[in-house]
Amino acid sequence: MAPHLGHEEFFSSLADLLSKTSQKARGSVFLTQKPLIDTTASSENASSSRPSILIRATDGNTNAPNPKNNKVEKKKTVSKVKLSTIVAPEDLEAFYTRYAEVCKAGMTGLKKRDRKKGKAKAKGSAKAAKA
Repeated sequence: MAPHLGHEEFFSSLADLLSKTSQKARGSVFLTQKPLIDTTASSENASSSRPSILIRATDGNTNAPNPKNNKVEKKKTVSKVKLSTIVAPEDLEAFYTRYAEVCKAGMTGLKKRDRKKGKAKAKGSAKAAKA
């Protein structure tokens, strides 16, 4: 497993990942966060203090072939990008401020999703169910 990055290195890598993904015609970036529970700490210390937070970012690429595509295509395999960092409880406010700035800057190339087709289909099926 790759080691966790420092905060500045994480932000620069995340900004690069977001810009590369927005330049492509398709792509996703998955951002996750969860508490990092230390199993070695005693139960008394764990209940009194807040846990560190594990922040992850990935581009969602997998090297698995697409089962819907029967054609055998020879593409260069691109490995999945995985970024992670650990944030201490006392650094959370400063980290989230910078994290929000990087995420907002990386989302400038996004297009709003067209939901009109889905709503039209839902209305059509609701009318058919009533009849």
